[in-house]
Amino acid sequence: MLTSLSLNNISTAEKKTVKLCTNSYFEIVMQQRGFTLIEIIVGIVTLSIALVLLSTLLFPQAPRSAEPLLQARASALGQMFMNEIMGKAFDDNSDMSGGYVRCNDTTPVSCTEPGSLSSEEQSRSDYDDVDDFHGLSSDSGDDIDDVLLQGGLDERFAGFSFEISVVYSNDKGEQQTSIQRYKRIDVTITAPNNQDFVFTAIRGDY
Repeated sequence: MLTSLSLNNISTAEKKTVKLCTNSYFEIVMQQRGFTLIEIIVGIVTLSIALVLLSTLLFPQAPRSAEPLLQARASALGQMFMNEIMGKAFDDNSDMSGGYVRCNDTTPVSCTEPGSLSSEEQSRSDYDDVDDFHGLSSDSGDDIDDVLLQGGLDERFAGFSFEISVVYSNDKGEQQTSIQRYKRIDVTITAPNNQDFVFTAIRGDY
């Protein structure tokens, strides 16, 4: 038989009931207490400060973690385009058999007019001078595989786009509106994050 004892020295706010059991042990039941208003306010303020720190310091770093990889891939793609273009002749009217005759030289052969810089070839495999690459771009429906004559590059560089520009320039790389001894080649690679990488080279008439 259990006997219930009430202790006078225990406040009503924290009442304890002590039950004397036949096996001589006591079970003490404490009234559960919740959070006070001050504790809740302090918790909310602390959580708010933590969220502000995360949103200003940690979260913005997540997108930037991919930038080095995108830069490396854009650099590799730009270099591939440049290697392909720079290996071609200066002009369609230049001597393709060894470079003994330059267009616009002492011979009566003029270089291509600035407004006519574009491909004169019917097939990509017939491109033989830097002008042929002028105007090629992803927006025009040109594929990386087709321009570089390699398979698998469209998948490898998925999300990347390109644009190629070829113009006459002086020896400082400044665009000119007349026939010059130099042509400036600009290859713009746009990464999936819409960041542009511009690669520039100067091709001389030699």
